[in-house]
Amino acid sequence: MTGTSAGPRRACRSVPAPPDWKRSSMYFDRDANPQDIEGERVAVIGYGIQGKAFAVNLRDSGVAVLVGNRDDEYRKAAIEDGFDTRTIADAVADASIILLLVPDEAHQEVYHSQISPHLDDGDLLVFAHGFSVRFARIALPPNVDVALLAPKMFGKPIRQRYLDGSGVLAFLDVIADPSGRTLRRSLAIAQAVGFTRYGVLPVSHAVETELDLFQEQFLTPMLIDAIRISFEVLTESGYDPIPVLLDMHASGEMAEMLIEAASTGLFEVIEQQGSPTCRFGVQRYLGTLLGEEVRDKGRRILADIRDGGFVEALSAEAAAGYPSLAEYQREYRASGITKAHDRYRSMLDERGAATGVADAGEKGAKNAA
Repeated sequence: MTGTSAGPRRACRSVPAPPDWKRSSMYFDRDANPQDIEGERVAVIGYGIQGKAFAVNLRDSGVAVLVGNRDDEYRKAAIEDGFDTRTIADAVADASIILLLVPDEAHQEVYHSQISPHLDDGDLLVFAHGFSVRFARIALPPNVDVALLAPKMFGKPIRQRYLDGSGVLAFLDVIADPSGRTLRRSLAIAQAVGFTRYGVLPVSHAVETELDLFQEQFLTPMLIDAIRISFEVLTESGYDPIPVLLDMHASGEMAEMLIEAASTGLFEVIEQQGSPTCRFGVQRYLGTLLGEEVRDKGRRILADIRDGGFVEALSAEAAAGYPSLAEYQREYRASGITKAHDRYRSMLDERGAATGVADAGEKGAKNAA
């Protein structure tokens, strides 16, 4: 590969026919070939949470990277990190692979005004989330390869796990393949970012979008509400908010259990890590706390996602300046669980201050000696 120095815009080379992207098995390092993007430049559009992780991992893998970003603090960060940083239009014009990593709500404006006019036949356009394609918010060009490469993790772990050699899971979809090379090039990008180390699963962009939105709108609110209600039941019964907060979630024990469950299994982790008292208590109430009413709500939320109701509501909210988000922020900042967490952080800050005083005292004693 060419590194970050200038090189030809795309490599013209003969390659074997790509493997079947509709297979149900996962892709790993052995299925990817860095030569499939040899001599190409990759434009990372958006240097935010995911954009930075993609860009740095690609560069460390020897890929020629340009960063396209508007003139803001993220652009300044990309320059400070040593990237060839340009306007979005200029980056797209000088690259043959474009990774669109700006937020979903910015896709339409950025794509139609700064990306689409500068795409050439044979370019590869990669989305990290299928939202804009699934809901037809952008018009895809006919002679450009289009793929989904959606990591199932946010930016920080993408970078950390690249460094430790493990990588993160990603979903892949070949949305348009006029060149016949979309899969090969997408897998080479996935390998360079570190995804094929863990595994890349073929999933359609429509399914990826609907699953992601359902998790955000059903599972995540339900988990947050479960913790909040647990906190309120216990504090209303006279328990001190700080130990309640810690036992319900802030100690990290539950998070570690869920991390372990990701590889071991949701039920298996309780069986393997829980004491008999724990396992008996879990099974005594499992399946009794959430009834058919919750299941019906899940079905309604999914239907609202699939028929476009959520997109319509999101568009109206965005046009109004996201007023409900401001109201939500006011409510959670005033909640008992947030105030308890603020108190807990203050207690930890005191630990840090005490450590600093102790360290200073030890250094002073050493210097005096």
